[in-house]
Amino acid sequence: MLWVLSAFVLFAVFAGCGKSEVDRALDSDANGYVCLKCMAKFYTERSVFPTRCPECKKPNIEQVLGYVCEADKQVTLGPRGRGAVPCSKCAKPTSRLSIPRELDFKTWGATKKTAAEVGGN
Repeated sequence: MLWVLSAFVLFAVFAGCGKSEVDRALDSDANGYVCLKCMAKFYTERSVFPTRCPECKKPNIEQVLGYVCEADKQVTLGPRGRGAVPCSKCAKPTSRLSIPRELDFKTWGATKKTAAEVGGN
């Protein structure tokens, strides 16, 4: 009986180590943006937060999030805070969010920009 209790304690300790699935889903290696004026798509390192568009130099930028379609699991990237975004595959309304990573931004057509290019910190 003691070995069962010991095994359970070891399992609980090691299961608690590392990031949970939720923590991993909320973590990204980059920040993505779209300019609402010229529609430029760009992304920065995780620690850089821009103040202007690298193309038109205007401050009309919005952070980009992933919107997940429950019907086909397609992730559509779009500006944050715009309500339900239609799925890019089936056009149904998306129902949940995901945090995109650098590869997602590249696939979307965004280009990587430096802090100097976007007036970031």
